[in-house]
Amino acid sequence: MKRLNLNELGCFITIYFGQDYDLIDDSDEIEPKIDAFLQESHRANLYGLLADIDLLTDESDDLGAEFMERYGDEFDPELWGTTPAEFLQLVRDKVSYALRDEESR
Repeated sequence: MKRLNLNELGCFITIYFGQDYDLIDDSDEIEPKIDAFLQESHRANLYGLLADIDLLTDESDDLGAEFMERYGDEFDPELWGTTPAEFLQLVRDKVSYALRDEESR
């Protein structure tokens, strides 16, 4: 596996889905944590997160394995009822929608 520099994605997962995720939102749901990130982050962070997701998905030969190698100590999407690919697509969709919504105002 290539060692990609995915700082924004790493920070996002650690802060919003790591061991202290309940400080952000105490539910076991994924979307409220993404929504909190969207409310609290600068536009540049949103674009950085999208770029990191695209880089990981485009460059990975085995997305699930690479995701778990990088972030499995912090966050296992399967414990939240999803896969790494589905999780990343959900995050990508919500961030993209938020950016489009902001630009249309």
